[in-house]
Amino acid sequence: MFNTNKQYSVETIVQDLLRHLSEKQLVAQASEQFSSLHSNCERVEFAHRLLEGAGLFPSLLADEKCNEVSGNFRQKGNDMFKARKTREAIEFYTKGVAFAEDGSEFLALAYANRSAVLYERGLYEECLMDIDRALKNNYPEKLRPKLLGRQNKASQLKVNQIPQSYFQPIPVIPEKQKNDLIQCASDSVEIKYTEDLGRHVLATKDIAVGDVLAIEKPFCHILIDQQYVHCHECLKLCYNLIPCAKCTNALYCSQDCRNKSNYYHKFECPIMATTKKLRMDKLKLLSMKIATIMKNQYGNISNWYDLNINNVYRSDRYDEIHNLVANTEQRAVSDLFERSSGKYTGLLESAQEERIFKELVLLHLQTAACNFHEISEMAENRDGVYELEEIGAGAYSFLSMFNHCCSPNVVRHCYGPVIVVRAIQSIKKGEQCYDNYGYHHALMTRSERRSKLKKQYFFDCSCEVCECDWPLYHNLPQIETDVAVTSADLAKLQNGDVEAAKVVLTETLPKIAAVEKLRPNRNVAELQEVVKQCLALLGNVRRSL
Repeated sequence: MFNTNKQYSVETIVQDLLRHLSEKQLVAQASEQFSSLHSNCERVEFAHRLLEGAGLFPSLLADEKCNEVSGNFRQKGNDMFKARKTREAIEFYTKGVAFAEDGSEFLALAYANRSAVLYERGLYEECLMDIDRALKNNYPEKLRPKLLGRQNKASQLKVNQIPQSYFQPIPVIPEKQKNDLIQCASDSVEIKYTEDLGRHVLATKDIAVGDVLAIEKPFCHILIDQQYVHCHECLKLCYNLIPCAKCTNALYCSQDCRNKSNYYHKFECPIMATTKKLRMDKLKLLSMKIATIMKNQYGNISNWYDLNINNVYRSDRYDEIHNLVANTEQRAVSDLFERSSGKYTGLLESAQEERIFKELVLLHLQTAACNFHEISEMAENRDGVYELEEIGAGAYSFLSMFNHCCSPNVVRHCYGPVIVVRAIQSIKKGEQCYDNYGYHHALMTRSERRSKLKKQYFFDCSCEVCECDWPLYHNLPQIETDVAVTSADLAKLQNGDVEAAKVVLTETLPKIAAVEKLRPNRNVAELQEVVKQCLALLGNVRRSL
């Protein structure tokens, strides 16, 4: 039976099931039966029957507000604030907000204490919001004079607050350059299809280094990390989040975002504690969310399979996501079985809805690994250097059309959940536009890259880099040239200097064009990394308090 004291995950539950089947000498029989199934729903239901028969389905965990837990987190926040650890203090106070019972004095106290840190760090607008929330939630009368004094001071000082943007203005594709057939793209690209390449992206004109190819909003996205400083709905960086009234795992930057999320959060709210306990990864969570938000359109399922790439390819429509490549035939039985083993019951109102839900979840669990993309931000590491950290994931229909190259000619950066695609080398008309799936020649040998790409994406990489076996970074030839970036500029970029990034980017883009004809060489690799750092600093940046 399911051991509630054991640290479980979806993976360990599957392992325990295989152990159970092995003891019963049923592995071969179960594998044969599972292989004969044709629909995703049948696969999920088969896996569920086995799990239930082995007593391995965990019960849903209660996710209840608790004032005692809230008070403990608030005390930890007090300790951090006294130690001048403001970032940690903010997060503990926010946990206090998350766990406090709605309308309780504990909620008011958590808001009030957090307002003190916000005031200390010069976030007066946010401080005032928290003070207002505290006063509306039974804040003790005897403590009000001090809080009202802080409110008065913050009101006077808010005119001096230095605005902090999570990201710079998102680029805009000029109206005359918008693509008639791809909703999010410029007219410099098109989607083509061939038997050997599948759907892919070609340049319709010469593209210069730095040009924007696409600006895509995800059809669906999730927050997977930093939940106490990012909005569950819009992913915005926010140090004064407000909680879901029922669960402890979803927090929002505003009442508007909380209201906006209700159409899907009402389904995930009762299960978020369980998915967290089971350590469900981003692909499972995103697949479940997609299936959930489509619930009201389950009656249109037969229409989702008819997608003509000669029509407008949209980013805001489910049909494009539904028709991404799943590679079902190439997956091992064990791979499909593990993806079938999540528990999805209790979310839906009828058996028909549950069947469609299971069908969609398993479909997207197959398309996810090959097509979904991370959402990241620049954040300061322990050494004070700004580098990319993953905070979420999204389903982007057009980004999924880019094939892989071990030395890509485009790069992606995030502005909130929006992803901007730019060229990092010159692309000639008729050439393919390539993304990188996480395996770059400068960091990994050809055999390693090909092995990993085959395992995850089911193709043998035959890009120019692999065919010619380009060397790792430290073995790349160096060109004698004065084209370089100064150490002073590099230091500014590492320190997260956005204004320096704007200047360095303008100076560096033409330098790549000057040395890229002699690729591969270390000069191009270094300049491209500089450009990537500059562009990343124009996108999501988490500033320390």
